[in-house]
Amino acid sequence: MLPRVLRMTLILVASLSACRSDSSSGTDAGPGGGDGGGTPPLNIEVCAQELAAPTTGTCDVAPGNGTATVIHGDVLGEGVVYENGTVVYGGTEITCVGCDCGSTAGFADATILSCAGAAISPGLINPHDHITFTEGSPINTGAKRYDHRHDWRGELSTPSNDHGEDGVKWGELRMLMSGVTAIVGSGGTPGLVRNLDRLQSEDRDLGFVGVDNATFSLGDSNESFRADCGWNYSDTDTEVGEMDAFLPHVAEGINDYAAEEFKCQSTSFGDAEDFTESNAAHIHSIGLKAPDYFNMARDGAKIIWSPRSNIALYGMTAEVQTFHRLGGDIALGTDWTYSGSANMTRELACADEFNSNHLNSYFSDRDLFEMATVNAALATASDSLIGSLAVGKLADIAIYGGTGRYYRAVIGAENENVALVVSAGNPLYGDEPLMAGLGKSCDPLDVCGNAKTVCANEEYGQAYAGLQGSVTGAYPAFFCGLPTGEPTCHPSRPNEFTGNASDTDNDGDGIANESDNCPDVFNPIRPIDNGTQLDNDGDSTGNACDDTPLLADLDADGEDNLTDNCPFDSNADQGDSDSDSKGDVCDICPETANPDSICQEVVAPGEAATIAEVQDGTFEEDDRVAVTGSIVTAVSDSGFWMQDPTNNGTHAGVHVFTNSAPGVTIGDQVDIDGTIAEYFDDTQLTNAVVVNNGAGTPIVPVAVTVADAATEPYESMLVTLTDATVSNLDYDCAVDNAICMDSGLWEVNSSIVVYDRAYGDADWDARKGNIDITGVMSYRFDKRRIQPRVAADLVAP
Repeated sequence: MLPRVLRMTLILVASLSACRSDSSSGTDAGPGGGDGGGTPPLNIEVCAQELAAPTTGTCDVAPGNGTATVIHGDVLGEGVVYENGTVVYGGTEITCVGCDCGSTAGFADATILSCAGAAISPGLINPHDHITFTEGSPINTGAKRYDHRHDWRGELSTPSNDHGEDGVKWGELRMLMSGVTAIVGSGGTPGLVRNLDRLQSEDRDLGFVGVDNATFSLGDSNESFRADCGWNYSDTDTEVGEMDAFLPHVAEGINDYAAEEFKCQSTSFGDAEDFTESNAAHIHSIGLKAPDYFNMARDGAKIIWSPRSNIALYGMTAEVQTFHRLGGDIALGTDWTYSGSANMTRELACADEFNSNHLNSYFSDRDLFEMATVNAALATASDSLIGSLAVGKLADIAIYGGTGRYYRAVIGAENENVALVVSAGNPLYGDEPLMAGLGKSCDPLDVCGNAKTVCANEEYGQAYAGLQGSVTGAYPAFFCGLPTGEPTCHPSRPNEFTGNASDTDNDGDGIANESDNCPDVFNPIRPIDNGTQLDNDGDSTGNACDDTPLLADLDADGEDNLTDNCPFDSNADQGDSDSDSKGDVCDICPETANPDSICQEVVAPGEAATIAEVQDGTFEEDDRVAVTGSIVTAVSDSGFWMQDPTNNGTHAGVHVFTNSAPGVTIGDQVDIDGTIAEYFDDTQLTNAVVVNNGAGTPIVPVAVTVADAATEPYESMLVTLTDATVSNLDYDCAVDNAICMDSGLWEVNSSIVVYDRAYGDADWDARKGNIDITGVMSYRFDKRRIQPRVAADLVAP
């Protein structure tokens, strides 16, 4: 794909002289199929080698005794399909892609998969799910539709997983079986699918960076509206600017509340916080207009689109074709099973259906495929490692057979069509003969009459059959045909529109053809549209089907949008004091260059302090302090805990929040310069400068009773509980706070919750219920918690 800025430039320049026809089929059934609204037609390179049809199933396999694996088939490469092409991987990485990888005879020691006619795809990436809510069956909303997410949150029953972490495993297994190798799930569990927002140490060793997810980035989980952008933001734009990838839920609705959400997260002026930058991907983005989409595309922010969930809840979805026309990148995510898709191929099916029936086939098959692969990688800052088949990237590969050719094989895939899924060179799921030929003997299962194996026991320490038995009543892991009770992908709203095409209403948006400014493209009137179909440039062609939906000069200052350094604020002089291509009138720090982000705050060094002084009230919240000589006691994917080795009493520990991988290990001696903050009554140091002085003397935990550990003086200290007894083996933290979705918890002495945030081993479930507990104390969702770090911190009595 062309770089975003270049693609947007070409689209806008071309649109000045020509109008694009929206009549392409988008099927990509062969060369030239579908122009995708600016994406080049299907590009096929037919390789010289001839592949025989497999003797049975999707692929034939010839096991080898070497380290390389060779896969022949229709390789879905970067912008090109290599028909009868080849992918080679060894270890964790891809070593060759294309037509010139050598003949089969040249791989005498390799394992060779010959998959004529099958699609060899990068593993799919799901950048939006709520995996701790994925166990339940879909909710039947009937004909009812809503205007905003807060409208249904209190009305629809959306319970968290009944079976805790096993429910999370089951949901991730469901994703794997559709070809997913990576997910952003607002939770997760080690094994099988890579959790991009809860990375394991092995993921970081491969080069992944953490994704920061925000379900309520405005701090409005209690449904409290704040006028004039006076929200209790989960992060500041400075903090977000330091993140590798930030995925906030924005504008999930079609009313003024949704529009306000975007307004307050797209600028640094007027008490707003600018989360519309190149490291952000906004989830949903339904309640936006063309200038908003231009704002996002211009700054490189992406959209994560969940059409099935949007349509089931609101009757409509984001105007993604407008965002794409303006140069934006779109990724695709499932949301959850309650109102969204069971897996990624079902979300692709919904996007395909909506595109064909309501967008006049604007998107090509390649466009849709890239939403689930390379664009999802871009949205999660993982594109250097996954998302496409390229030399040097990880061998995340999925093979699809039996549903069509090229991209269509992926878009139309059902569960039985997924022949193999490989993650970083490790086969995890697939047809039994292929898995066996790759040296994997895992858990057997029958998928719609096809013998498959999945490495659940290898990855989870829990066999597929055992996991299935532990989640009795859960939504199935796979389906033969359409998923049971699948939420609708057909747009409709009672008394507004039916979504059904007719002779008088081609697109089913409730507006007769003769009055419809986009008669063939779905663009109903929303509550935020003031009773009209949007037409920002006033040319009688609606934004939804207009190649150039914006006035050429939005702020009427004489400078075209494409070259205006403040396209939304009039500045005829184009003054830019710091030469960062942001005009002074729209630059929150006009004297300091910040071309790619918000203004980075310059912070003065903190005042020397001890941890005890941070914790006992000597210093106040927002004070900047410098703490030296502390020892790291525990580490998470977004921070660490440290303790004063000279303090043998209380108030000796504190949490340091770093937003991403902290780059320290247990036992390191560190110096910290940070700002004191109270995060829901848990004291921490934020915006911290961390100096790692190398290995120090590890802290010895202090032995305390549960009653003592559950008090403020032991917050963030490393303790061993001397009198713990299990009071609740499956603790539901929603009783502490309605928005808590943490899984795998248990409670001791009806007082302290055992929590895996800092746990680095993969056997949490096996250790559950152990009461010889060591860990770092914390406070979360109105409850004291202890956080074990390794298996030795959880010993059976």
